Amino acid sequence: MKTALILLTLFVSIFSFAATKQADKSYKFIYRMDRQIFEVSKAAANKDIAFKLAAKECFQKLTGGNYPGEERGLDIIDICANPKM
Repeated sequence: MKTALILLTLFVSIFSFAATKQADKSYKFIYRMDRQIFEVSKAAANKDIAFKLAAKECFQKLTGGNYPGEERGLDIIDICANPKM
Protein backbone atom coordinates (compact mmCIF):
# COMPACT_ATOMS: atom_id res chain seq x y z
CA MET A 1 0.00 0.00 0.00
CA LYS A 2 2.81 2.44 0.87
CA THR A 3 4.53 1.61 -2.42
CA ALA A 4 1.39 2.38 -4.40
CA LEU A 5 0.96 5.68 -2.55
CA ILE A 6 4.58 6.63 -3.18
CA LEU A 7 4.29 5.78 -6.88
CA LEU A 8 1.06 7.73 -7.19
CA THR A 9 2.64 10.76 -5.50
CA LEU A 10 5.68 10.53 -7.76
CA PHE A 11 3.50 10.25 -10.87
CA VAL A 12 1.36 13.24 -9.90
CA SER A 13 4.37 15.42 -9.12
CA ILE A 14 6.10 14.53 -12.42
CA PHE A 15 2.88 15.18 -14.35
CA SER A 16 2.27 18.53 -12.67
CA PHE A 17 5.86 19.64 -13.31
CA ALA A 18 5.57 18.70 -16.98
CA ALA A 19 2.25 20.54 -17.28
CA THR A 20 3.60 23.78 -15.79
CA LYS A 21 6.83 23.77 -17.80
CA GLN A 22 6.17 25.76 -20.98
CA ALA A 23 8.52 26.06 -23.88
CA ASP A 24 9.67 29.61 -24.55
CA LYS A 25 8.24 31.16 -27.67
CA SER A 26 10.00 33.80 -29.72
CA TYR A 27 8.36 37.24 -30.06
CA LYS A 28 9.48 40.05 -32.37
CA PHE A 29 8.95 43.76 -31.67
CA ILE A 30 9.69 46.58 -34.12
CA TYR A 31 10.58 50.05 -32.87
CA ARG A 32 10.76 53.29 -34.87
CA MET A 33 12.29 56.56 -33.78
CA ASP A 34 12.81 59.37 -36.24
CA ARG A 35 14.30 57.52 -39.23
CA GLN A 36 15.80 54.75 -37.15
CA ILE A 37 14.05 51.36 -37.25
CA PHE A 38 15.18 48.32 -35.33
CA GLU A 39 13.66 45.11 -34.13
CA VAL A 40 14.10 43.15 -30.96
CA SER A 41 13.41 39.42 -30.70
CA LYS A 42 12.87 37.91 -27.27
CA ALA A 43 12.11 34.34 -26.23
CA ALA A 44 9.84 34.03 -23.20
CA ALA A 45 7.06 31.93 -21.73
CA ASN A 46 4.44 34.52 -22.74
CA LYS A 47 4.02 37.76 -24.63
CA ASP A 48 3.91 39.99 -21.53
CA ILE A 49 7.31 38.83 -20.31
CA ALA A 50 8.79 39.19 -23.81
CA PHE A 51 7.32 42.70 -24.07
CA LYS A 52 8.94 43.81 -20.81
CA LEU A 53 12.33 42.41 -21.82
CA ALA A 54 12.11 44.02 -25.26
CA ALA A 55 11.06 47.40 -23.82
CA LYS A 56 14.07 47.41 -21.50
CA GLU A 57 16.40 46.59 -24.39
CA CYS A 58 14.75 49.29 -26.53
CA PHE A 59 15.23 51.95 -23.86
CA GLN A 60 18.85 50.91 -23.30
CA LYS A 61 19.57 51.01 -27.04
CA LEU A 62 17.92 54.39 -27.63
CA THR A 63 19.50 56.09 -24.62
CA GLY A 64 22.88 54.42 -24.89
CA GLY A 65 22.89 54.16 -21.09
CA ASN A 66 23.00 57.95 -20.73
CA TYR A 67 20.38 60.31 -19.35
CA PRO A 68 18.60 61.74 -22.44
CA GLY A 69 16.81 64.60 -20.68
CA GLU A 70 13.22 64.66 -19.51
CA GLU A 71 11.46 65.45 -22.80
CA ARG A 72 13.57 63.11 -24.92
CA GLY A 73 13.33 60.42 -22.23
CA LEU A 74 9.52 60.59 -22.26
CA ASP A 75 9.55 60.25 -26.06
CA ILE A 76 11.80 57.19 -25.79
CA ILE A 77 9.55 55.64 -23.14
CA ASP A 78 6.53 56.21 -25.40
CA ILE A 79 8.30 54.54 -28.34
CA CYS A 80 9.47 51.56 -26.29
CA ALA A 81 6.02 51.08 -24.75
CA ASN A 82 4.29 50.99 -28.15
CA PRO A 83 6.16 48.65 -30.50
CA LYS A 84 4.87 47.52 -33.84
CA MET A 85 4.18 43.80 -33.94
